Amino acid sequence: MKHKKLAVILAVSSFGLSTINGIAHAEDASSPPTTPSLETSTKSTSPSNELEMFRFALEMDKEAFVKSSLKLDAEQEKKFLDVYYVFNAKLVALNDKRLAVIEDYLISIDKMTETKAGELAKRMIDFRKKRVALDANYYSALSKATSKTIAARALQVESFLQGVGDVVIGSKLPLMPK
Repeated sequence: MKHKKLAVILAVSSFGLSTINGIAHAEDASSPPTTPSLETSTKSTSPSNELEMFRFALEMDKEAFVKSSLKLDAEQEKKFLDVYYVFNAKLVALNDKRLAVIEDYLISIDKMTETKAGELAKRMIDFRKKRVALDANYYSALSKATSKTIAARALQVESFLQGVGDVVIGSKLPLMPK
């Protein structure tokens, strides 16, 4: 594949735009979805800076979506956000590891070996284990800070976003070669 980095960027951007906007549109069909404009970047902006700018805009959209989904009062929202920001920073770092696995996969796909396939599979299993543990810690911290009901709703929203993201990213990646 000639444009492996582009494929990673597309996987991330496809995940973000379709997930946040599709869900937001389903949540409130009366208002049009908002998307961060990728056209505002200049030619002098490096691909990594473009990705960081996109990720920042995506995180802002995600936060707004989560807050609107939970419909918390001001006191509950403050308590929620104190936990959410810590969780989301850890999730972003964990997703960076996932992106590294995807990038490694795309770089290796044309010359895949049994050893490399096994290594990549183990790294993705490790990612998923860590994500489940992070979700469990998020629920636990939220239930202590707010209530079990709010924590369960927040986990439900997060699980839905993660699931949709998994489908979108998975649909953009080619299957492991024979």
